[in-house]
Parts: sequence; C-alpha cells; structure tokens
Amino acid sequence: MASIETLIDSSLAISGLVAVVALALVAVVGIIHLWRTNARIAQRTRSLESELVERKRIEAQLEAVQAQLEERVHERTRSLEARNRELTQLRLTLETANQRLRRLVTVDALTGVANRRHFDRSLEREVRRARREALPLSLIFLDLDEFKRFNDTYGHARGDDVLRSVGRTLNETFRRAGDLAARYGGEEFAIVLPGLDARRAALYAERLRRRIWQEAIAFDAAPTTGRVTISAGVATVTPPMIAAPDELLRAADKALYRAKCLGRNQIASAAVEVEIVVAAKNAS
Repeated sequence: MASIETLIDSSLAISGLVAVVALALVAVVGIIHLWRTNARIAQRTRSLESELVERKRIEAQLEAVQAQLEERVHERTRSLEARNRELTQLRLTLETANQRLRRLVTVDALTGVANRRHFDRSLEREVRRARREALPLSLIFLDLDEFKRFNDTYGHARGDDVLRSVGRTLNETFRRAGDLAARYGGEEFAIVLPGLDARRAALYAERLRRRIWQEAIAFDAAPTTGRVTISAGVATVTPPMIAAPDELLRAADKALYRAKCLGRNQIASAAVEVEIVVAAKNAS
C-alpha cells in the first residue's frame, strides 16, 4: 500500500511539475510575443515619426516654394500694373496728339471754326447725302463788309481779333448736329446747313447778321454803320433738284454779290442754276 501511495504521490508531483513547466512555457511564449509586438510597435512608431519629420520637411519646402511663387506673382503683378499705367499714359498722350493733329487738319487756327479743306470735304459729303435721302441742303456764304479798309485803319492784329469774334459767333449760332461753319478764306466764311430749306436758312443768316451787328465792333471808317457788319448769300438745293458742290457755291456767292450791291449789311438769296431731274428719270 505504501508503494502505491508513493507512486501516486510521485505521479501527482510530476503532473504538477509538468503543469508548472507548461505554465512557464506559456508565460515565456506570451512574453516573447509581447516583446515582439512591442518591438514592431516601436519600429512602426519610429517609422511614423520619420515619415512625420519628412512630411514636415516637405511641407516646409512647399511653403518656401509657394512663398517664392507668390512673391514672383506679386512682382509680376506690380510690373504689369506699372506697364499698364505707362501704356495708359502713352495712350492718353497719343489720343491728345491725335486730337491736336485732327484739329490742325480740320480747324482754322485763327477763328476756331472749320478750315477750307474740312469745309470742302463736308460739303461734298452733305451734297451726296441730300441727294441720296432726298433732303434739302442750304449754304450760307458771307464776308465782312469793307474788311480791307478795317485792316488798313486799325491794323491786322485788330482785324484778327474781329475774325476770332466772328468765329465765336458762328459757333454759338449754328449748333445743330450736322451744321458746319468754316472759314473759307480771308474774311470769307461759309456755313453748311443740312436739312434746311431756303426760308429757314435765310432766317439763320439773318440771326447771324443781327448778332454781329449787336456786338457793335467799332468801325469808324465804315461808310454808314460805324461798326463791323456782314453781308451773306443763301443758296438751297431741294429735291428733286440735283446740284454739285461747286454749283451750290456759285449760287451762294452770287447771292452774296447781290447783297453787296444792295448796300451791304444784309442777306440775299439766289437760285441754284442746275437742271431739275424728276424722280422717274433719276431712277432710270
């Protein structure tokens, strides 16, 4: 019986030892697994830290590049703005120069009204338009009475002042769109009046004569008036009449000559000596 108990006790001791060893092995395996896991975590942590450092470095580089690009953009923008201001100034200078050039080409420097060249072109254009649109077209041709005597009496500087005054009065009197007042030459002036018939054109001419009279520019050597006056001739072409510019000018000049013969300081009219063409013939 003692031997059996001894064997049983030995077997139990061995079983306990095996259990302890097994537990110890499990603990060792757990510890090894935990160590490996911690090692992998530490390695991953170091990797992530390295990636974070690299990302921060790249972000810093990108920020530096972005700052450089923004500075370049700002510099380019400032350069373009400066260039734009320069171009704007150049454009304004060019426009001013062109305006001065156009004024030199089209405006009489002394009186401020259109010059002869601009008048000739405008008259031709308005004659074509009147013919095309079947509208009346009137022309006033005038000059200052006894102006040569005025210059001989008061001098050409004073005469230029009178011409400038007449130019201002012309610009103030003929203000409709399309009206053109011009210095034809010397003391002669011409006014193109699109769309005006003979009666209304004569009224405009009379209004101008009165304004010059009311300015009361002293002219003691004038035979009867004692002041500067004008004489004017009016010519009109009305549909279906067709007239060339020179024919209209000749008629207005003829009317001016008639006003001079009647004693000056007055308005006269003359017919345009052209053939009247009926619409049916004109269309053929």
